[in-house]
Amino acid sequence: MCVALGALVIFISFTYFRQIPQIFGMLNFTGVIVALGIPLTIKYQEMRLKRKIEERFPQFLHDLTGAIETGMTLPQAFRAIKHNDYGPLSKYVREMSAKLDWGISFEKVLRDFAEKVGSPVIRRSIEAIIEIHRSGGYIATILEAVAESQTMVERIKKERAASVYSQIINGYVIFFVFLGVMFGMSNFLIPAFQWEVAGGAAGLAEVYSQLFRNLIVIQGAFAGLAIGKMSEGSVFAGIKHSLVLVSIGYTIFTLLG
Repeated sequence: MCVALGALVIFISFTYFRQIPQIFGMLNFTGVIVALGIPLTIKYQEMRLKRKIEERFPQFLHDLTGAIETGMTLPQAFRAIKHNDYGPLSKYVREMSAKLDWGISFEKVLRDFAEKVGSPVIRRSIEAIIEIHRSGGYIATILEAVAESQTMVERIKKERAASVYSQIINGYVIFFVFLGVMFGMSNFLIPAFQWEVAGGAAGLAEVYSQLFRNLIVIQGAFAGLAIGKMSEGSVFAGIKHSLVLVSIGYTIFTLLG
């Protein structure tokens, strides 16, 4: 639906506003944002939800281990912790507790949970728990070991994000420097070149202005994706940065250029 709506906006732009550069450019930009920005934003929100679940997963395993070590069975342990606050993970904990009460096997409950969450990190942890449990390991020890492993992974992710914070700032600074250079060339250098060399060719400034505007969009989009990859390890995490950079750059250049 978003792609169809975006294509419709672009079609209207090319059909009715091609001779009006300002409106033509803004409509094309709007069409692209609708067609690609909205689906990518939804994908990013899904990824962000998985990320929050991954962050709360070790706490859930620690609590479950503590309940089991007090002598509770698995269903009893789940019932004891199902009302704890685990953020977006809470509903899955309550669901797993209900399934265990219905007599569904522990392995199937865990696999269903991993399938619904769709997180590769949690899926690997669940498979490790199941395999070790099959080999006869004590479940509380297994859960505690996986919890410690997950905690360490989350700590490493946060340390990486903190270490590349300066690079994120540099990415934004570089983009705005690039924007300033494009703005200066479009408003000062090209008009001077047009006057002295091109003999007042009316379309020269507009051609370069459109070219610089496109370069700003490309630079903002890829700079944002690179920032997301560096900071959070995922290109989709850079979508928010791309939307911010492209929107700011395009708006400034269109309104003031």
